[in-house]
Formats: sequence, structure tokens, C-alpha cells
Amino acid sequence: MRAEYLLIQGQYEAYDQRALSLKALATPLLGAGLAFGFKEHSLFILTATAVLAAALWYLEALWKSFQYCFTDRIKLIEGWFRGEGSDELPPFQVFSAFGEVYHRHYKHQANLLPISRLPFVFLPYAPIVALGILGDLVILFRRLV
Repeated sequence: MRAEYLLIQGQYEAYDQRALSLKALATPLLGAGLAFGFKEHSLFILTATAVLAAALWYLEALWKSFQYCFTDRIKLIEGWFRGEGSDELPPFQVFSAFGEVYHRHYKHQANLLPISRLPFVFLPYAPIVALGILGDLVILFRRLV
């Protein structure tokens, strides 16, 4: 059980590492896209930046749902180590446990909405999407006036 626990816990933490790495790379690039789009008054660049930020936001929510699929098994094994539950906990059930949680909670895209609202998921993407849309609206308004 120790080997399985270490495997799952490592995988669980790896999702956060990937998300932080992606944010570290994407945030300056998306910020540059916004800055350049505002400077050039470019609907295309602002829209593209907002769409890219929205796609990365969705990707991070999806990754977070994958990460959460490990929590039930982690809690079960931790309880087993504390002497709670059955002594006959079958080992190495990572795939089965993951699939069960995924199909119960995250199979439908609508279930990603609560995850996407978490601050550590929506930042920095939501403000970038909002600024891109706001920039588009300002540019369109100025063209109409």
C-alpha cells in the first residue's frame, strides 16, 4: 500500500506542478498579447489572446478534475494506514479508483464549472479573458463613434 500511496500522491502533486509551470510560461505571453493588442488597437490580437486564455483556463480546470480523481483513493489508503476501514483493502487499484471518481463526478463538462471558479484555477486566465473582451469592446465603441 505504501508504494501505491507514494505513486498516487506523486501524481496528485504533479498536476499542480504542471499547472504552475504552464501559468509561469503563459502569463507573460498572454500579458504581452494584451499589451500589444491594446497598443495596436487590434481586435484580432485581443480576441486571440482572450480565446487562448480561455482555452488554458479550461485546460487547467480539466487537469484539476483529473487531479481530484485521485483524492478518494488517497483518503482510503490514508485511512487504512490509520487502521480505519477494512484490513482487506486491495492494493494497486489506481486505474479503477480514478475511473470510478471520473465517471461519478467529472464525466460531464458542466461539472468543470465549479472547478473553473476556484481562484487558483481561474487566475490569471479570467482577468486576461475579461481584459481582452473589454479591449475589444472599447475598440469597437471607438470605431462606431
